[in-house]
Amino acid sequence: MRLLTSVSSLALLAAVSAIAVTPSAVAQEAGASNPDQAGRLDVVVVTAQRRAASVQDASLAISAFDGETLAEDRIMSLEDVANRVTSLSFTAISPLDTEFNIRGITNTRLDSPSADQSIGIFIDDIYAGRSGLFNFDLYDIERVEVVRGPQGVLMGRNVVGGAINVITAGPAFDPSSSLSMSFGNYDETVARGHVTGQIAGDFAGRLSAQSRNRSGYNYDILHNRDLDDLRSFQARAQLLWAPDDSPWQARLIADFTQDESNGGHQVAIDGPDAGQGAWSSAREAIGVILGRPLSVRESLPQHPLFFGDATETPQGLDREAFGITLQVDREIGDFATLSAVVGYRNGDADSLYDQTSIGPDNGYGVLSPLLFATPVNEFESATQFSQEVRLVSTPGESSFDWIIGAYHQQDDVHKYDRFWGIVPLAALDLISGESHWDNNSRNISYGMFGQLGYSFSDQLRAVAGVRYSYDEKSGDVLATAVSTGDRFNPGGTVPLTPLAGGLTEGQSFSAAYSDDWNEITPQVTVEYRPNDDLMFYATWSRGYKGGGFEDTPSNAIAATISYDPETVTNMEFGAKMDLLEGRARVNLAVFSMDYADLQVTQTDTNCLCNVTDNAADAEIRGIEVESQLLVTDGLRIFANATFLDTEYIDFSDSLGNVNDGNFLQRTPDYQYNVGFDYTTDLAGMSDALSFRVNYNHRGEMFWGPNNAQFEDPYGLLDARVAFTPNDGDWQIALWGRNLADTVYRTTVNYAINDEVSRLGAPQTFGIEFSIQR
Repeated sequence: MRLLTSVSSLALLAAVSAIAVTPSAVAQEAGASNPDQAGRLDVVVVTAQRRAASVQDASLAISAFDGETLAEDRIMSLEDVANRVTSLSFTAISPLDTEFNIRGITNTRLDSPSADQSIGIFIDDIYAGRSGLFNFDLYDIERVEVVRGPQGVLMGRNVVGGAINVITAGPAFDPSSSLSMSFGNYDETVARGHVTGQIAGDFAGRLSAQSRNRSGYNYDILHNRDLDDLRSFQARAQLLWAPDDSPWQARLIADFTQDESNGGHQVAIDGPDAGQGAWSSAREAIGVILGRPLSVRESLPQHPLFFGDATETPQGLDREAFGITLQVDREIGDFATLSAVVGYRNGDADSLYDQTSIGPDNGYGVLSPLLFATPVNEFESATQFSQEVRLVSTPGESSFDWIIGAYHQQDDVHKYDRFWGIVPLAALDLISGESHWDNNSRNISYGMFGQLGYSFSDQLRAVAGVRYSYDEKSGDVLATAVSTGDRFNPGGTVPLTPLAGGLTEGQSFSAAYSDDWNEITPQVTVEYRPNDDLMFYATWSRGYKGGGFEDTPSNAIAATISYDPETVTNMEFGAKMDLLEGRARVNLAVFSMDYADLQVTQTDTNCLCNVTDNAADAEIRGIEVESQLLVTDGLRIFANATFLDTEYIDFSDSLGNVNDGNFLQRTPDYQYNVGFDYTTDLAGMSDALSFRVNYNHRGEMFWGPNNAQFEDPYGLLDARVAFTPNDGDWQIALWGRNLADTVYRTTVNYAINDEVSRLGAPQTFGIEFSIQR
């Protein structure tokens, strides 16, 4: 797990870019931005519908970014993508608990090894079932596609809200290489590069690598350590077999990623209710001792002394993942293309963080009865194997087109949670000590799908599809009270509060669990194209997400009770319009989504544990607008917006809250994104100077279903200016992110009148040098 400490990433990247390759030629069917002709807006070719098509020809709500845009906008993670797509937002409780939200549907707190995502994340057609564990930086990418709305036929399971498709840049027979170095504040260094070309005969290869390192955005003043720092390394090797005059083609991808840090920063902010919380009060008292108030970017996390250890364990994160993907395609004459995609992923992560980042052992003698600390240690290990076989008809003179396929996936997930508590109030000693959960889950999924399209004319086409999904989940959990005081109750039938009693030292419970579900998800779409620049569509579709089991159940009975699957029915009308002879573009989507048994996870402040409920129903209504205008050949402006109206219907949760009529949690009521890019001549060199400015604004967002805690509207401003000489082989650029240094939160947990918050990245800026051949 300490590989990057002994590898010189700069030397590796330099070696990558220096590898000699021999030329040949290969055509790329889908990917980078392709201008139709001079004076028109570029388009991106996507494959979200299992066929290569322009974004403007795809009858679904989709946003796409090519590799050049990703690099120039410094979009290095899926979190960065969320700052460019107005219907997509990102929150995170911890590095392993990432949450993506599309149209109000979010992957909220997927702690459990049996939990599924609501937003599907696919890497080269391989579903990544544990997005926090299978961490994936965006480097050497061909494109990213963000599909909005349920995709229950072709993408299948766990795409009820939408999907994020990441397509890596593939091998090419024509040789090319690149190397870039970036230096920024917080001691940030980023090095990345690639090399590709013919290896021998019908084989081409590609090698890519990246290293990212920085000091922390936040600081632990108790232990004098950076927090939210980063030390990461990623590499990818690929092999393409594409013989001339052969119907066969195969692509093999192997990737590795590793990152580590000193862990995350949490800050307690006084909540809106009467009285002040213990943690924010302690921060104020320490500020008085220091003679200055603590910054929101300073904290004092408690390092736990685990049972049997001689020294405290510092908080931190260590994560490593490895994956292999094989795709084999076989053209069957003019009839169809048979594709088989097989993927294997394995990952391990060890994370320790203090949930409140201040406790009774704070080094300043500040103490109060409720000033308890609850660090959490999470270890997760997962192995995922998936395979999909599909047969896609070849476009021809027939009015019919079709797709059929089958899918299988198996995940084996081991999750070990260790909660450690220390509390000064004797009456609350039952939450002191240690609680351990050792949870093993096997999740198996099968699917069969088919889609049939018929063109009534050159202008009118209808598509209908259906998918059958079957999910089976089973496993066992062992919970143990390592030292006296805990919230376990082996014989109870409902989760207990800490004050209700606990196990004595060494007591435990174990339970086996299993359940299965199946669902049929149809979809019908009608497309109308008056001409090549206009397309209108109407879609009715259903999506499905499997059920699961709690991550840290309070007793043996609760461990065996599953929560139900959720389903969604979506009605959507869309328009894609290229206007002014291709210099203007407006894409619209109006949708209405009705959810049944929506899975909602929230924190029970009585036990500081997560509880998942099925909301009876939820409704989401919304409008999405994407627009851009090519003012001149060098100036493009864009404006995108999303407006949502959401509510829970008949939802009383297990915490006693009646949430009927409340807005869906962690969902901005509106978002907009505006900006421009401008290229001009400089000193006789054409298109040598370029500017890019992007501003992303989010409306009010509630952190929980009860709508008690909320995030005020805020905006993030990014900019970049670059110089590229006439030959275009090298470039130097200045960049800045969050230039206004806006303080915003990526998650909030409410407890005892404190809003315990994680913060987003502050203002960052730097310089980048790049060269390509």
